[in-house]
Amino acid sequence: MYANEKNIQIVVALLKKYGVQHVVVSPGGRSIPIIRSIESESFFSVYSITDERSAAYFAMGMAQSLKQPVAALCTSGTAVCNYLPAVTEAFYQKVPLVVLTGDRNPYYLDQMEIQMINQIHTFDNVTKKSVTLPVVKNNEDEWYCWRLVNEALLEMNHHGFGPVRINIPNDSGPCSVLKLPDTVALKKVLPTDPEDVWESYIQQLKAAKRILVICGQGPRYSAEDIENIEQFTRQYNCVISVEHLSNLNCSGCIRTYPVTEFFCKNDLSKLLPDLVITLGEHIAAGRIKSILRDHKGEFRHWCIDETGKVKDGFKSLTTIFECTPSIFFKQFAKKASETISNDGSYMNQWQAALKKIKYPEFPLCHMRVAQELAKALPDNSILHLAILSSIRWMQFWDIPKNIEVFANIGTLGTDGSLSSLLGQAAVTDKLCFLMIGDMSFFYDMNAVRIKHIGSNVRIVMINNSGGGEFDLGFRHKMKNIENNIIALNRTEAAGWIESLGFNYCAARKKQELVDGISMLVGESDRPVFFEVFTDMQRDTDTMIEFMVENSQQAGQGIKSAAKSILGNRGTEIVRSILNK
Repeated sequence: MYANEKNIQIVVALLKKYGVQHVVVSPGGRSIPIIRSIESESFFSVYSITDERSAAYFAMGMAQSLKQPVAALCTSGTAVCNYLPAVTEAFYQKVPLVVLTGDRNPYYLDQMEIQMINQIHTFDNVTKKSVTLPVVKNNEDEWYCWRLVNEALLEMNHHGFGPVRINIPNDSGPCSVLKLPDTVALKKVLPTDPEDVWESYIQQLKAAKRILVICGQGPRYSAEDIENIEQFTRQYNCVISVEHLSNLNCSGCIRTYPVTEFFCKNDLSKLLPDLVITLGEHIAAGRIKSILRDHKGEFRHWCIDETGKVKDGFKSLTTIFECTPSIFFKQFAKKASETISNDGSYMNQWQAALKKIKYPEFPLCHMRVAQELAKALPDNSILHLAILSSIRWMQFWDIPKNIEVFANIGTLGTDGSLSSLLGQAAVTDKLCFLMIGDMSFFYDMNAVRIKHIGSNVRIVMINNSGGGEFDLGFRHKMKNIENNIIALNRTEAAGWIESLGFNYCAARKKQELVDGISMLVGESDRPVFFEVFTDMQRDTDTMIEFMVENSQQAGQGIKSAAKSILGNRGTEIVRSILNK
């Protein structure tokens, strides 16, 4: 019988999956359900030693002799402290010791609870990885617990051996569960792994009919990388999902953002992959993550990360390729057979979905600014997008392939977009463009006093008098948000910008927008600042109309689409559209 507590079940199941057969245990209340669970598996060999200090050294000696990981398990309190000498020795001798420590519910720390000390950080400086598991109460906790245990056990032999520690809070409850969960042990593949390891993944690629390669934020790719990526797309049934921030534009690439963000779940489920491969860093598209999480377990996820870090954004991770994207695609391009196996059907499905997006004649709004700027951007320039709206709306428009795109989406803060663009521009002769909202600009406005600003700086600011993103996201949920959430204001940039020597122009009409964009991209012996004034209400309503129309095109009823996007206000807008 196994412990009723899910975190203990996950630990025991994964110890078995990772082949940690030998376990040295010491008696104690907080380790009883863990011991009972281990005893229930014939796979484990259990050794009982009362003195924890001696038990840990004993386990270390076993690991040295066996040349494989050995686990040591103790209860909470000073028992944990008694492990420290042996764990320290194992760390400096690089011995793969798996330290399992029982603990009490962390909520009760310093609340007069007996046999409870702050033991979480006891081994931080003498382990390769130390984790404390959650008390599992829901599916989110369970996934987090699974991930932490995998992260710890992967480090046992990652770039050398050494001890790892898993702290297991539990209530020393009953053991009445009949079966361990069917959990997955993560795999890690390195460039130095034998040929047959890589070959096994080639067979998986060939068997997959729908491979979605999601390329997150990153620098531009080399010509060799692009050649290998294109070979990969020719060989396997895949689509390369990119955003402008991916800085990748080659055959096989599709800007999937308009589809994933606008289509209803039923239509998106028809595009679900068999295999997801991720590379790069953050992705701006939020809905693709939620859709894939909704279907976790229905596909495999391979992550390419040269540090070997666990990135399980879709809760379906199976394999980590610890290498650069360059090495990954080169390996599979090199090993691919001459026979082309990509029938193009998956690509055709995505292209057909993308063609369903209908583009109206936009009024003067954030989306129209992005459209006009995208059409006018010169080759070989730099584009920096401030957070949220600027990133979102630029996704709908093509830009030249040789433009490098940046955005501070690592933290997604209001601060710093302007300063970052100015730093980029200071060390290049390329034209450097920034699309930014008024809230973000005025937060960082002192940056335009920097003396290292050249004539290659080109800034377009959309001024709708506040945080339009909050109007979009929250007005239908709550009242009286104008002052403290949307932060409505009537601030203009003209006086400040002109006093600093910028070439300034403004637009309040569509033709003025076109004229201003021409000035923005044209010749100038001074930095250029273009302020576009839009109406927040119209910005929001235009976006809702656009989204609702395309939700309808994708097969979802227009009224239900509106309500799912923005509640009752969306429905009201739809009624006004239908009554025109």
